[in-house]
Amino acid sequence: MIRNIKNLFSLALLLGSAAAMTLNSCKENIDDSDLYTFTGEMMTDHFVNNPEQFSSYLTLLSRVTPSKRSASTMRELLNARGHYTCFAPTNQAIAEYIASLYNAEKPQVSSLNLDEVPDSVAKSIVFNSIIENGNNEAYATTDFETGALGTTNMNDRYISISYGTEIANISQSGDTALNTIIYVNTNSKIIESDIEVENGYIHVVDHVLAPSTATVADLVISTPNMQFFGDLLKKTGWNSKLTNYKDEAWEEKHDDIRGTIYNGMNGGWEGLYPEHHYYGYTLFVETDSVYQSKGITDIESLKQWVMANNHFDDDTNQGHVTSWGTDYSSDYNWLNQFVAYHILPERLTYNNMVTFANEYGCDASMMKDRTPSQFYVNVWEYWETMAIQRRSIKITGCRHDGTIQRRINRVSKYNQKTYKENRGEMTEDDYGIRISDSNESYDNNALNGYYYPIDDILIWNSRVPNRVLNERLRFDITSLFPEMITNNIRQNRVNSWYFTEDYLAGIVDMTSSTDFEYLPNTSYSTGLGSWMDYQIDEFNIRGQYDFTMKLPPVPYTGTYELRYGVWANDNRGMAQIYMGENWKNLPAIGIPLDLRSSSGTNPSSTGWVAESSIAPTGTDSTSLFENQKTMRNLGFMKGPKYIQVNGGTGRDSQNNLRKIIYTGQFEAGKTYYIRFKSVLTSTNTEFFFDYIELVPKSVYSGENNEDIW
Repeated sequence: MIRNIKNLFSLALLLGSAAAMTLNSCKENIDDSDLYTFTGEMMTDHFVNNPEQFSSYLTLLSRVTPSKRSASTMRELLNARGHYTCFAPTNQAIAEYIASLYNAEKPQVSSLNLDEVPDSVAKSIVFNSIIENGNNEAYATTDFETGALGTTNMNDRYISISYGTEIANISQSGDTALNTIIYVNTNSKIIESDIEVENGYIHVVDHVLAPSTATVADLVISTPNMQFFGDLLKKTGWNSKLTNYKDEAWEEKHDDIRGTIYNGMNGGWEGLYPEHHYYGYTLFVETDSVYQSKGITDIESLKQWVMANNHFDDDTNQGHVTSWGTDYSSDYNWLNQFVAYHILPERLTYNNMVTFANEYGCDASMMKDRTPSQFYVNVWEYWETMAIQRRSIKITGCRHDGTIQRRINRVSKYNQKTYKENRGEMTEDDYGIRISDSNESYDNNALNGYYYPIDDILIWNSRVPNRVLNERLRFDITSLFPEMITNNIRQNRVNSWYFTEDYLAGIVDMTSSTDFEYLPNTSYSTGLGSWMDYQIDEFNIRGQYDFTMKLPPVPYTGTYELRYGVWANDNRGMAQIYMGENWKNLPAIGIPLDLRSSSGTNPSSTGWVAESSIAPTGTDSTSLFENQKTMRNLGFMKGPKYIQVNGGTGRDSQNNLRKIIYTGQFEAGKTYYIRFKSVLTSTNTEFFFDYIELVPKSVYSGENNEDIW
């Protein structure tokens, strides 16, 4: 009953918003014919009890098994307890889909008879229609938001939601109503929603969910309003570099453990090994109209535009001179570099480009329901592109023109004139490039990634390293491993995860005595003193651990501080840190890092003093910065004010710190590695790994004091 009230209220809000559009002879009308109450049925029971709608779907469910390890069928699975979201196609929808496969230029079925459909087709229809929500509740329409749902379907593909409207006649006098339509994967319309059964929700759709099986590059090439960039992908050869989908070798090697529960070799937390190891890509693509607005109609006019917009041979090119010739497949050719800067090596949904979590002014409980009115400070992420030059883009989640948007390489100025300022953004004319969440009526969900339209031309030029990225670079550790987001592990927040030594490409070496576990906050906990993490997740590494990983790139050559985010307690241990360019022979950096609150990170060794005792009114910024200098002399800084839990911030706890682990020269374009090795005999102590910061000297030793955020 409560869920149905929520559905009705949500629909009313949508209709109210849509009715603001000006339509002749229109009035609001809430059609509640598709809202269902609880029936007491299991999902399979509902399909059996409604054969006029679902007999074909039931036939397919009876043929398909959940996995090769299972002897039961999907029909049996959906008759058992659990939490499932099902986008069930009608008999007509299935018949139309089979006919489209039969009549295709290269037919995928040899008969229209459902019983003769290949097992692969039956599995595709069924797996694409079902989300297994695990311990979480199934998705009702009140849980939908524009973009991809957070949990992938049984085919490991994201399901995207969008909204539209249609005008319906409601009386003989010609009165009309504006009804809201929910679309799934662009072209499947929900015709009956929120059928609540014992083990989840059924949403009836008028077309089979059949996401594209094209690679992301081929999908761009075939998209009518992206022909120019599609041609660039072919000319540079990048289309042939973006074909990977699944790491079959990893899956075969680890077939005995993948998808299984593991409790850790030394009493860790329970977690899962990933079931699959997918590759993924994200492309940011200018539409043809964007190029035309700049007078760009061919390769030569693009070349002139790139030259005029300061593409330059900076240190990321590692001594190579950019070629302006026609060997477009060369890594150092101008066009190849231009295209490569549009490509990321991970599959990003629009919702996961940045993480809304516990940034200042908000707490974890808002994560699922963030609105413009609840938006207090920007959120951002730095993503390394596919270019061999190791160049990055910054994606900012910001409030712009009254909406929450994602923008590439936005230059943000903040209102932080006083020490206790709330850091609202002071906008200027360097707004960055807007990312659209979809491409009109064209599908942007490819087999191995997504593409997104952008409203201006994306280029690496002097502005990016010198303005956009010339700031404190804070990286959540999970963002440094593309596999985390591609395989729906990061931000999924369903359970904890363990990784084999060969799962994360950014980990170049890891001993067999290392338990490498990812811990997301699955309960959206908001209590002060727990989950004082950046983006409320962390890696917690146990055992006699010893692992080496790649560091993210710096934007320009210079002096940087490398900082490590600390959340100390007496379950932690001590680690020796090594860093350098040759990962097989890294020099030690300083003395071992002690993460135990009773020894290495207590106030007597860090200089931490509560700000309330230094400046009770919060206005004596001089005294506060003096304490900051004292801590820096001891190699520490307070945690960021940006991180908030239950009204407190990262600056309010003596256990939440930043350790300055290295200060020195970093060269743009080079790859640096860092190694962490336990120095204790105990195999049950924890290595906490949340975030790192790379901070240029212009920030930490510039004209103004570095901000507290």
